[in-house]
Amino acid sequence: MSEKPLYTIPIDQRPPHGPWTSKVFFPLVFNFAQLGINSAQFLFVPLLLIPVVGRRWFDAAVGWTKDGYGRLHGQMTKINLPDRLVVMANHQAYLDWMYLWILSCYAGHSRGIIILLKASLKKIPVIGWGMVTLTQLGHQARSGQEDHASETSGLLWPKKRSPLWLLIFPEGTIVSDEERVKSVRYAEREGVADFVTMLHPRSTGLLFCLRTLLPQVPDLQLLDVTIGYPGVPYGKYPQDWYGLFSVFFRSVPPPTVHIHLHLYSNLTSSTSEVPSLVSKPLAAGNDQPPSDTGLASPEETRAFELWLRGIWTAKEKRMERFYRDGRFESGEGGAREVVPRSKWYHWISAFGGGGMGTAAVVGVGIWQIAELLKSS
Repeated sequence: MSEKPLYTIPIDQRPPHGPWTSKVFFPLVFNFAQLGINSAQFLFVPLLLIPVVGRRWFDAAVGWTKDGYGRLHGQMTKINLPDRLVVMANHQAYLDWMYLWILSCYAGHSRGIIILLKASLKKIPVIGWGMVTLTQLGHQARSGQEDHASETSGLLWPKKRSPLWLLIFPEGTIVSDEERVKSVRYAEREGVADFVTMLHPRSTGLLFCLRTLLPQVPDLQLLDVTIGYPGVPYGKYPQDWYGLFSVFFRSVPPPTVHIHLHLYSNLTSSTSEVPSLVSKPLAAGNDQPPSDTGLASPEETRAFELWLRGIWTAKEKRMERFYRDGRFESGEGGAREVVPRSKWYHWISAFGGGGMGTAAVVGVGIWQIAELLKSS
């Protein structure tokens, strides 16, 4: 009788060991690459002192490290997606953001990725500081006027065309027993059924980001992503099957990650299927939305909340079919095949770029000090 694949067994029931290559080699490689990328970011800071072109060079350099960080986690492929998106996704496990980062690499737009995470994460020494630069870290769970002002300044986007992939998890966190209680409480208050595979989404932050960005990026589009992991029984939590430690230190990753994409375009149009993004209908011949605040009226906020709940209800049905069939049903666009591609310089940015740059600077410094000592 053949043994069950490890990925189909909950983490707490698996053998308490993994290959030594994962326990020793992976931490060394990953942490060296992480520190290398972070150190490269710090080395790029003096570029900001250069008049006129300094900021542009700094953004390009940090974009290079963003692309490299995404390439630490998977083989590169190519998929056609727009360069300016707000990406909203269900949150199944802590792995989600890594696979969405890889997706941005697939599309060739990883230099523009921004992930809204808890502001407290930026206090993590070294890596947290680097994440501030890497992901525009700083989203707060509160909703006061000071937070809106801070978020607005963080969402100012340059007029020059550049990629933008703003990643938001409207549920706010992964599914767990503790968060399920909150979701049930919300469903009871609203008089609706709770979900089984997801939590009820929070709409305020997503709406604020969309309304703030659209006047600056009129061609912004909204990408709805649904993520499914195989081997997880219906109603169970994917985090209990695919935790970060299990994937990276015990080498039990998901054999396949299933991703369903739905793209919403023409967001600035008054006939857009996404409500509350434009306060007033656009004037005839005017392609620009009103350039007002990202704050919505109570009526607009409620309309968007109900729309997002409808999207999550459709996601729930999609996830039910996924757990039944082991795959997502294809929409009008069908299932798309991605083509593997990998260049030698991708691995420089992913692994060696930061570390080699840091080593070079330190090496030159040591050499110069040695020369000074010799001549003295």
